[in-house]
Parts: sequence; structure tokens; C-alpha cells
Amino acid sequence: MTYEEFRDQWDLTLNPQQARAVQASEGPVLLLAVPGSGKTTVLLCRLGYLIFCKKVPPERILTMTYTVAATRDMAARFAQRFGEDLAGRLEFRTINGVSARIIRYYEQTKNRQAFQLITDEGALTALVGELCRKATGEFPTESTVKTLRTAITYIKNMQLNPEEIESLDQDDLPVSAVYRGYCAALRQRGWMDYDDQMVYAARILRQYPDILGAFQARYPYLCVDEAQDTSKIQHTILRLLAGDHPNLFMVGDEDQSIYGFRGAWPAALMEFETVYPQGQVLFLERNYRSTAPIVQAAASFIRRNTNRREKHMTAVRGEGPAVKALWAYDRGDQYAYLARLARTCDRQTAVLYRNNDSALPLLDLLDRQGVGCRCRQVEGSFFSHRVVRDVLDIFALSQNPADGEAFLRIYYKLRAGIPKTAAQQAVRESGGQDPILPILAELPGLSQWTQIHCRNLSNHLAQLGQEPADRAVYRIRHFMGYGDYLKERGGDLGKLDILEALGRQEPTLDRLALRLGQLQELVRAGSTDPESQFILSTIHASKGLEYDRVILMDVADGILPSVELPPGKRPNPKDLEAYEEERRLFYVGMTRARDHLAVFRFKKPGLMSTFAADLFPQRQEPRKQTVRPRPKPGETKPSPKADPTPYLPGTRVSHRIFGPGKVVNRQGDIATILFDSGEEKRFSLSTALKQKQLKRE
Repeated sequence: MTYEEFRDQWDLTLNPQQARAVQASEGPVLLLAVPGSGKTTVLLCRLGYLIFCKKVPPERILTMTYTVAATRDMAARFAQRFGEDLAGRLEFRTINGVSARIIRYYEQTKNRQAFQLITDEGALTALVGELCRKATGEFPTESTVKTLRTAITYIKNMQLNPEEIESLDQDDLPVSAVYRGYCAALRQRGWMDYDDQMVYAARILRQYPDILGAFQARYPYLCVDEAQDTSKIQHTILRLLAGDHPNLFMVGDEDQSIYGFRGAWPAALMEFETVYPQGQVLFLERNYRSTAPIVQAAASFIRRNTNRREKHMTAVRGEGPAVKALWAYDRGDQYAYLARLARTCDRQTAVLYRNNDSALPLLDLLDRQGVGCRCRQVEGSFFSHRVVRDVLDIFALSQNPADGEAFLRIYYKLRAGIPKTAAQQAVRESGGQDPILPILAELPGLSQWTQIHCRNLSNHLAQLGQEPADRAVYRIRHFMGYGDYLKERGGDLGKLDILEALGRQEPTLDRLALRLGQLQELVRAGSTDPESQFILSTIHASKGLEYDRVILMDVADGILPSVELPPGKRPNPKDLEAYEEERRLFYVGMTRARDHLAVFRFKKPGLMSTFAADLFPQRQEPRKQTVRPRPKPGETKPSPKADPTPYLPGTRVSHRIFGPGKVVNRQGDIATILFDSGEEKRFSLSTALKQKQLKRE
């Protein structure tokens, strides 16, 4: 059967690039497919072409993709197009599934017993948690254990050497020690995890040429989908199976590689011609999903990456609305806008973000207002994260200044220079009855600097329970030393941003603590309305999906992208690759949109966005914001003509963040205020009054 006969019999409509790819049946082929270009259709039609035109028995074709769900979907789509009988003779597997087949074949032919595959994720998580506890002396949080498990997967998939493994260690994250202990424990128990399956399969193929030859003979035709998400160990297996005369067909796009944290290795696509000099590289560049403005903006945006192949993505659908900038003052105004949109949402709308944490303040607002949404894969590790627990410990200490356990967990994170022996002595002298910090401030031998800071901390603790929750979190971060502690250790300051955003809805920290428990249960319960048109999802979870309207939220340097390059300096290769993956992630988010794409931009200083600036030239910025700041609960619109004249030296004042104090100096509009906490700050009076931050007592 000729290609034309095949095409007509099965009523196929393929563009020239797609037709060429379908007919590329022999030798190594890399098909680079832009978003929405019909890559799965091409892959399935090529399988049909091999069977009907090239007379390849279906049993001799092995098709591999990234997830079990994708293999099922691909098999179902092939059956729908070419019939269930034929689909039943083809093999659609993950590379992990192929690895399991290799191990079983090894057991049967060599009469040996491989390690037992452990599918109980709870048992593996408990093992990692225990190993972390032994390494650090502390019980790890859920998020710490998750981070360590991800690191173990990364190590195995990237085939790291001991020196590279050691480089992953952080102050409070003993990756190398836990990894060594984990591998030793699995060997001792005769266990293997899913990543070990691939490691052992590659080892078997290398050590036993007869087994490798058997698989090469059985599957002379290999097809690989989502090749950009395939890891180094997986590419090792693919290259072994392909052998010296490969009929290997790989479909992917390095511009859409966003799983580096799991070991995805897009470099394999870049070095394809080096590995397979006789291979050919083909392109699918017509986007059938999105309108022209979205396609043009996305293509221009991703072109800024350096480690990629040049492509010329074009839109088939034609014109549509321009990509829109949604201006907000800060992240809080963004959440308020989205909550209003959810109430009136009349079309499929996906709000996409980088991290699950971003969804929490919005979920909080929607729940309070009784508005349903559909939420994909929100996890609960935020609630057990070390930063969240630290804030709650500080609050517990404010509620009970004699709480020795909370104090010993937190004192060294408040940058007061308190020696451990002094902290322990103060706790003993307190006996659980008297406040600890005043005792510390009077201990002999402490520096005057530490004594002053202990008194200031005591004053701050007294204020925490008396002020709104967002101000309390702000105080902990900026005036009690905890933010500086996190900065020094590369900690997750973003968790404090989320706590402060959640705190805007609560009058006190104890109410915020209660609300965190309620939100945790809400997240565990999952989507509030599976039929809702309003969808919340991480960009990672949206991969492979498409929506009528997409809104990208939390687009700010340090959030999305989470990696920032040093200005004016040439970045090292590792930082550059991390940054370019962030750009690829943003690109994937953009290309989920069919008809409408909007991106949040912020006017608040410190929330600048390099990515948004790349999308919107300066001349297109609106003169006024489209998402207006909302007043705080109980707050009226500030007067632009607030009079600073009465604020003379000696005037008692109260600041929204810093609390009560006294004006000690005044030079024109600039006032110096000494707060009761001991801190001294300078302010523009006109600005502070206009923003309702300052008032006379």
C-alpha cells in the first residue's frame, strides 16, 4: 500500500511536515514538535504507516511515553482510528514498564531472583524520614521528606557520581547522607524502587549481550513520545535498545522540557546528530491550538533561550485578541480580582501558577465566599513546612513567653546572638513559669548587643497577639530577624509571603493558625466543584492540556521565574540552565491557551517581572492599573491631601506595622520615629499618611 492509498483509506488530513514525518520509517529520526502541532496524531499515523505500508508486524513495534495515563490514552486513540484488534497487538509502555520486562526476562533466562519492587510509597517515605532524623537529630517535616525523595529520584535518573551527589547537600538538607543510607537500606532488605528498575535494567542490558540482543530482535522499531521529559538513565536504555542500526523515532521539543527536578535531560535532543550521525531531524511547526497573537508572543518569548533549536512556529487558526496584561498593585489585589472573576466565570478559564502555594490565598478567598472551582493536584506540604512551623512556634512563644520547648526550637533563628548555653540556662531558670527573654537579657556574660535584642524581641512578642495576622507575619519577617535568617540560609521566603497573604483575612495570629488547619482539610478534600469552569492548576500539571482562556498569576522575579540571574554578570552554566527551564515553564503555560491569554503584572516595588517585561514592550504599558487595590477590611479610601503639619517632634504616633512610638526629629516631610520596640525609622509623612500607615495617638 502506498502512502497516498493509506492516507485516503483512513481519511487522514496531514500537512506537508506531518506527512513527511509519518513516512520517515527507517533509521533514527528526531521530530521536534511545537505546542499544538498534532504530534500524537503524527505518531499514531506513523504506526499505521509502518503496519499497512511497510508491512511491519505490530508485535515488533515498541512505543514508549512518559506516563501510564499517556500510554492508555495513546492505545485508545490508535484503536479509535485503526481498530481495537490492531491496537491490541501493539505495545504501549512507559520506559519504566519496559525496564520491568527486562528484569523479568533476566530472572527467567538466568534463573535468578531480582530485588522486590516496592510500590508502597508510605514505606519508602517513612524510610527517608527516619534516615533524615538520624542525620539531623530532628524529626523532618513532610515537605523536607518530599524534597529528599525528589533528590533521590534526580540522582538516580541523572546517574550522578559521588562528587555531584555531595554538591546537593544544604545546611538543613543532608541529601548525600540520606541517599547513601537509603540505597544501603534497600539493598539490605532486597528492595528496589521504581527508579532502581531503570538502573538495574540498564545494568542488565550492558552486562548480558544475549538479553540485549533478544530485546533488539523483538523490537526493531522503537517510538518515543515526550522525549524532552526523558531522563539520562532512560536515554541510556533507549540507546542500548536501539543498537547500531536503530529504527528510533523520537518525538519531543526541548522548548517544553520542564521536569529538570526529576532528571529530564533535554540535552539528548540537542546532541541527537552526534549520537546518530545518520539520523534526520524533522519539524512540526504549525500550531493548531492557539490564535496568532498567542503563538507570536510565545514564539518570540522562547526565542530568548540560548540552549535550543530554532523553530518557526506559526498559527493555523488566524487572528484573535492580543495577549493582555492584568495590572495589580500587589499579589493580594491579584487574588481579589481572580475571586471576583470566579464568581462570574462564563467560559473555561485556567489560572496557572508555578507553585502550589500560589493557589492557597485564592482558595481561601473562594472558600470564604462560597465560590466553587476546579483545582488540580494541590498538595498539603505547605502546612508542615519548616517555615510555617517556625512562625507558629514564634506565635506560641508570644502566647506563652515561658514556653521553653518553643523557645529552644526558635531562639537561634531570631538573630539575637543568643548562645545555646545561655538559652538553656534561661529556660531552666524560667521553669516554665517566668518569661524567658527577660531572664536572658539579665544573664551575666551576654554582650550588650544581645541583651538589647532580647528586650526588643520581648517587646515584639508582646505585640504579636494584639495586631492583625498579616502585620504579625510582617513583624516576624522584617523586625524579629527571621527573614534575615532565611535569606542567609537560602530558605523559602515565599512561604512567608503566602502566610502574610492569608493573614490579611484574619484579625489575629491565633485565628490564622486555626484557618491554616481548615485550609489543610480543604486541600485534602480536593476540588470544590468538578463541574466548575474556573480551574486552578500548576503549569506542570497543565502540561498536555489546553483551555479557552489562560491567566498566568504570580508572574514576578523570584516566584516565576523562581531563579534569578545576577545582573551584569555572565551566569554559570548550571544557573543558566535553571533559568532557561523557568522560561520554558512560562512558555508551556502560555501555549495552553486557545483563545485568550492574560498575564498579571504588579506595580508594587519588589514585584518586578523580567518575563512580563519581555512580553510587553514599555510603550504598551497602560497609564492606569486594570486591577485596583482593594481597601483593607474596615478601611476607607485614603485622602490624597492628608496634612502632615501636626507631626512635630514629641508627637506620639502609631504605625500600622511598627506599632506605637514618638516623633524625635522632623526635616520637612521626613520624620524620624523612635518606636516603643526600640527601633528607629525614617518616613515620608505625606506618603505614610496617604496610605493610612500612620496616625497620632
